[in-house]
Amino acid sequence: MKFRPRLWTSISAATLIAASSAVSGLAAPTADGAKQAATSHDKAGGRFLVASAGEGGEGGEGGEGGEGGEGGVDPAQAAKDPVAYLSALDIIRAHYLAGEAMIDVEGGRQAAGEMFAHPISEVYVDLEPVFEAQGAAPFMDEMTEAVDKALSGAPNEDVKTAVAKVYAALDAAERTAPASGKSDAAIEAALTVDMFERAARQYDAALQPAGSDEAWVDGYGFWKTAELRADALTARLGAGQEDLAAAIASARELFGKAYARPEKPKTAEIEPGELLAASALVSLRASRL
Repeated sequence: MKFRPRLWTSISAATLIAASSAVSGLAAPTADGAKQAATSHDKAGGRFLVASAGEGGEGGEGGEGGEGGEGGVDPAQAAKDPVAYLSALDIIRAHYLAGEAMIDVEGGRQAAGEMFAHPISEVYVDLEPVFEAQGAAPFMDEMTEAVDKALSGAPNEDVKTAVAKVYAALDAAERTAPASGKSDAAIEAALTVDMFERAARQYDAALQPAGSDEAWVDGYGFWKTAELRADALTARLGAGQEDLAAAIASARELFGKAYARPEKPKTAEIEPGELLAASALVSLRASRL
């Protein structure tokens, strides 16, 4: 698996892996083993499972660090299934949305850098060959620039400019998703369900006795990505799909209250079961498309 040399020139290996490990709940490797750790996918942790059409990931088991909405990437599936391909991009986007939000939180700069770093080793490295095969321009440099600026004390505006470049790369990569027999509405529905489910599981995991702040911030990113997907899906719904539209609207209101802030609150006003139920209802209604 190739790993761009610039990753090690613009950001030290130890810094990148320490940031990524802090989010995933793994112990940071030694400096000597950092590069090897970065280029290896964490199979044992089972993180970032990309959903098939209409299915959520298997990340709900919770993992080290109290995270419950993540699982492992399947490059072979992403190479042929637009839902798997786009879900991988959504996972990256979720972490950047979460990290960008943390930039504006007092003391949140380190968490922002960790959010930006995490999907590099956990998602992008495995998927870059798939993206390139589909004609998407590599965007490792854009991601590492965002990590570097976040962790080096660059002005907030500079960090957000770097993050905007990642969003632009993700938007461009979305246009190269593999073709399939699925309708645009069905694909968008599967992606919307996936993000709602991940956000709900992360919320549940974050509020457990051993739940982490990182799990909460991850969940916030999944929720903000679910919002974007819900917008796209709702725009495609027509007559006869009012039940799905209503379920999405209800879920959006509930998740918006639950994830009112990117930082974990001392007391949560919404019970995890409510989010899980709302997510399940969207999934049920979406399955009819």
